Amino acid sequence: MTTSIKMCLFSGLVFLGAIAMASEASAQNTGGVFGPEVTEGHKSIQYRGAINPDNAIDQFGFAQRLHYQQAINGDFMWRIIGQTRKTESSDLDFDFLQAELFWELSDDEDKHKTGLRFDARLTDGDRAEQLGLNWINHFNFDNGWHARALVLTNVQIGDTAADGINVQTRGRVGKKLESGPILGVELYSNYGQTSNISRFSDQSHTIGPFIETPIAEKLSLFAGPLFGLTSASPDVEARLWLTRGF
Repeated sequence: MTTSIKMCLFSGLVFLGAIAMASEASAQNTGGVFGPEVTEGHKSIQYRGAINPDNAIDQFGFAQRLHYQQAINGDFMWRIIGQTRKTESSDLDFDFLQAELFWELSDDEDKHKTGLRFDARLTDGDRAEQLGLNWINHFNFDNGWHARALVLTNVQIGDTAADGINVQTRGRVGKKLESGPILGVELYSNYGQTSNISRFSDQSHTIGPFIETPIAEKLSLFAGPLFGLTSASPDVEARLWLTRGF
């Protein structure tokens, strides 16, 4: 059995294991700890799915999204995202459509890479639209280790918009193995709106291991559960992504 097949099977077990351990429910996290790097000529499409089966009968049971991204040059890249979610009326209700622009501010040889991402999100129903600005950092270390630190902000627009700025942070530590896969841990924190910052226990903070591995030419897989650190966080979420480059 090849290493890529073994890693694919392991990733699937991680995903299924997270489903088996799920208990309480919350909205699914289809976000990632993305990097600032922009490679000239890059084109790819990505599918993401996230599930918490104990809440599968309502609107937050299952979310999935599709990305297409393409570099403009060595500094800028655009991406479009469409997401659906499971609701009481449909398994594939429209959730949001988002346009993103990445701007890498570092040079290719820098060990510390940094950049910005600008977001504009259109939602369904009477939910507010969003405009976002995110600061992205990636640090390369020796022996295949790396770390990422992100600060995400957005403001809501429309009649139902919340006051203030929503603030989130995300972090990752990972190591690339000689055989190709990357193993590591990710942390997601949502602090809420600046107009009404909640106490820690009422904020969403989740952490979990991940594996990212090539499984075929120009095809890679990401999988891993997230576990809640506070009472306001989901107990566990299962995530699975597939990326195809062109």
